[in-house]
Amino acid sequence: MQPNPRGGDAFDDPAVAAAYRYRPPYPDALFDFLAGLPVQRRRALDLGCGTGKLAHRLAASFAQVDAIDPSASMLAIADDGRRQNISWILGRAEEAELAPSYDLVTAGASIHWMDHPIIFPRIAASLDPGGYIIIIEGDGAHDPPWQASWEAFLTRWIDRLGGEYDPAGYRSRMTAYRDWLDIAGARSFESEFSQPVEHFIECQHSRATWSRANMGADLAAAFDAELRDFLQPHAHNGDVHYRTHTTAVWGKPAHRSAE
Repeated sequence: MQPNPRGGDAFDDPAVAAAYRYRPPYPDALFDFLAGLPVQRRRALDLGCGTGKLAHRLAASFAQVDAIDPSASMLAIADDGRRQNISWILGRAEEAELAPSYDLVTAGASIHWMDHPIIFPRIAASLDPGGYIIIIEGDGAHDPPWQASWEAFLTRWIDRLGGEYDPAGYRSRMTAYRDWLDIAGARSFESEFSQPVEHFIECQHSRATWSRANMGADLAAAFDAELRDFLQPHAHNGDVHYRTHTTAVWGKPAHRSAE
């Protein structure tokens, strides 16, 4: 089953956009790799750019970056004037006007929100012959020492929200794009990260499931308090330390029918 292409509406929330700054950054090695992947570095396209986590860094290597997101709240943060070679475009990637050809197309933690039968043919028509699309995932705690109890915490809280903790189903949704991609390669990038406990808590509210609008004020406050108690034994001087594990899968859009 395809992800709901409208399911990302939670990111219109200014509070969700504001919480994005507490997500761990992608590793520097990823950006070195992105700069060297395509044959040329004239123009890049970032789909579902959010607050510009990828786009700002891509702009250091590419002459022009087009960054698309359907959330005005996200783009209001992204468009901070730091880079003059980024065009911030408000709209859905399935519909927004593109300016091909692109040497690199990126989607960071966003492709699962998009309508694959629409977006991949659009990318195919816009990609330079020497270019690639690359799907990037992974900006959370990866297998921390407290992984087992963290999964129990998530299971309990998703149940309280009327859902079901389903890692296998989640992975299936997150990798459904592969049916539309002729994969040329894949790499992983790991990085160490530390942040205050309060920032880790706020980071969770940047994710659709844990947005305060979705949870409601009372449940969100209870979630914060329980998560704070959970993290304290694992913190050192008020900070939690963990690794991130970022995956990058690249290739060309597959030639197939958009049925």
